Amino acid sequence: IPLPTFSMPAAATVAVETPSEQMQATVAPIARALRGANPVDRALWAQVWSKAALVVAGDAVSTAVVFADTKSLRMFTVLALDIAWRRIGGNEPGKYSGLREATEAAFTQVLGMNEVAVTKDLRARYAELCKAIAWAGVNGG
Repeated sequence: IPLPTFSMPAAATVAVETPSEQMQATVAPIARALRGANPVDRALWAQVWSKAALVVAGDAVSTAVVFADTKSLRMFTVLALDIAWRRIGGNEPGKYSGLREATEAAFTQVLGMNEVAVTKDLRARYAELCKAIAWAGVNGG
């Protein structure tokens, strides 16, 4: 009796642009933290950050300003990760050792810790960082 053949579905992939060398260095600790992540978690990580970049980059372009200061950006980021990465993706805090710390360090390095008004430049830096974080998840680990 011939045995049936099964094919494995292709792993989810996310296309992300390659960040600058400086930004790659900034997100290198994130890539290391995700080195052991499975392809599904890597794809989800990249999707969350890619979408966060898209949302913030589009703020004040075709809508009213939503992100007035860095505090509102941080709150959006925390909420997006909580919903997508933790609740939908089922990733418990600490699942990938050092990931939270590496992500927070990258944000501190690029955006600083002070609460300041969101400018066009800051919005662009946030989007660039988010895209680099997405890249770290799928390409850098």
